[in-house]
Amino acid sequence: MQNAPERVCVNIVSWNSFVYLPALFSSLDEQTVSFRTIVVDNASTDESIRWLTGERPQVTVLRNMRNQGFAKAHNQGITLALNTWKDTDLNSCYIVICNPDIEMDPGCLAQLQQFMDDHPDVDACMPKLRRAHLRMTETEHVKTQRTDLLDATGMILTKSRRAYDRGSGEPDENQYDEELEIFGVCGALCLYRASSIIGAKEGEQFYDEDFFAYQEDIDAAWRLKRLAMKSVYVPKALAWHHRAAPSATGGGWVKAFVNRFKKPAHINYLSTRNHAWLLAKHLSPADIVIHGFWILPYELAKLFASIFSLSSLKGYFAAFWGLPKMWKKRKKLKLKEKVPPGGMRGEFV
Repeated sequence: MQNAPERVCVNIVSWNSFVYLPALFSSLDEQTVSFRTIVVDNASTDESIRWLTGERPQVTVLRNMRNQGFAKAHNQGITLALNTWKDTDLNSCYIVICNPDIEMDPGCLAQLQQFMDDHPDVDACMPKLRRAHLRMTETEHVKTQRTDLLDATGMILTKSRRAYDRGSGEPDENQYDEELEIFGVCGALCLYRASSIIGAKEGEQFYDEDFFAYQEDIDAAWRLKRLAMKSVYVPKALAWHHRAAPSATGGGWVKAFVNRFKKPAHINYLSTRNHAWLLAKHLSPADIVIHGFWILPYELAKLFASIFSLSSLKGYFAAFWGLPKMWKKRKKLKLKEKVPPGGMRGEFV
């Protein structure tokens, strides 16, 4: 008789992430629950594959011949995970979306799984994320420095439809130690109920593959909210994140405007394009009328900033050409939504 498959699957998308993988897997070794691990590698040219095949032969590795992006690669991992649970109750199976630059506290997965087992009405959850940095030791070895600075305690969308991570950059002084329903979970590390992933899919895709990378987690969170699905922050679970581009908090959209000029060109391009697509998919005409006082100044400021950023201009042009596809997705989601625009407007701060 075969053993039942693990109820938790940790999905990791790697792209030249070798510098982070040993620490991530060391932290996975310390977890106190049973789980399966899938790594989808987006055509890495570093030591990632050699290390995985040599040091982690038990891990399922899917190698893409080219970089497919965060969204498609995670969809591939999700499909692999779901295929192992064909004869299992998907309400009690969970998929963990995990960046390669994550390190988990030993009890992290156990806390998340137990919370979901105890709350069958919840569709997604995330741990408390603190920031971590790589540093070189005296012997020229790379080592992680785990800090007490918060990285994320939940996704927030403002009335201007600007997304940021709650608590980002703040010292962790236990100010976010209460369980809380949040707008959405951070894509760096989160856990979804497998049945909820199926219910929230757009066709065969959970993450919108047109986004490629960046803000696909915002799109997924917005979609779950419109489908009346519930996301919760679980502070008893803890992990650390080596974030490359922290979200701007504390200074409003003016600070976000300034920070645009600090981002690499490819991130600026994707962020600009994908933000426009988010609005095309989710913003209603009534939203523009009622929240226009917040939305229009923010969008006009971003448009003005693009004059000085070639990557942002390219992002706007790409967004424009992709609008027909986004409008089709918008119509399909409108047919499924359970929370109308009026109900959603109370979710924006």
